[in-house]
Amino acid sequence: MRSLWSSSALAAVVIAGLLQGPGTRLTYRVRVLERTGAADSARVLGSGSVSGSLDTGLRLSLRGDSVEVEALLQITPVGDTVSLGAEFFTRRLLARSRRGLPLWEQDSYHRVVRMGWADTARIHPFGRTRDPDARAIWLELALERNFAGGAARPAEELQLSDSLHDFRVEAVLRPRRARVTLNLVRGDTVSGPRPMDLLPQGPSRIVRLVLGRRATSLDVRLTRPQPPRALRDRVLALESDVVCLRVSAPNAPADQSIGVICGSLNNVARRLPLPTGDTLSATFAWPGPR
Repeated sequence: MRSLWSSSALAAVVIAGLLQGPGTRLTYRVRVLERTGAADSARVLGSGSVSGSLDTGLRLSLRGDSVEVEALLQITPVGDTVSLGAEFFTRRLLARSRRGLPLWEQDSYHRVVRMGWADTARIHPFGRTRDPDARAIWLELALERNFAGGAARPAEELQLSDSLHDFRVEAVLRPRRARVTLNLVRGDTVSGPRPMDLLPQGPSRIVRLVLGRRATSLDVRLTRPQPPRALRDRVLALESDVVCLRVSAPNAPADQSIGVICGSLNNVARRLPLPTGDTLSATFAWPGPR
């Protein structure tokens, strides 16, 4: 299936990689619209926005009784224009079998176009239909760039206009650093928090945690998780905000670790039992602006 895109200035290009723009904040503004017939005007199913640094992507999901759309959109600035790339996974209900079972059509594809910062792109996930009486769903996407005083975490806004559809937008950004807070736990006793900023794939650090009158030293290193096995999960970057903390004893061989704690940057504590009988609690969060 071929998908049609339209805007005031579109041309096929090849993405050359993500550009960094310190002090610039990118905003995606998207609306999902539906027309059910020739006499019907388009109605908004949902709208939302995602903002962040220039390497922030937009993950979009729309689910209904008869359609499903999942997409990851990313941009590369090219002078006064922008190259927009998107990966799509779509499903739509075509008919039902004689036994009443649903028959779905599935598709996946990649598109890259160029547009101006002031343009609004119209994206047809299931292709543009020539039948005026046919049902049609499309996306309208606009991009904005504004000055930002510092690099802050991504932000998201969502407004759902139709209760029959599940519409979501998420920011996709692989963190350059993460705020990690460590505690030791034994029963009802908890050590004082040990916060630190760590770089994924950066050097390891020795941390000293005191629980009661006993001190425990650990070698910790922040890494990225293994890529998902499923093609859809890899393409949609579902692990983008997940980091892993590899915990070892100081001076231990590189291939010998106590364990690994993985989690999203959502301030939810994850735990790892230690050989000492204590439990290491790790909380991952986005760092503050710099």
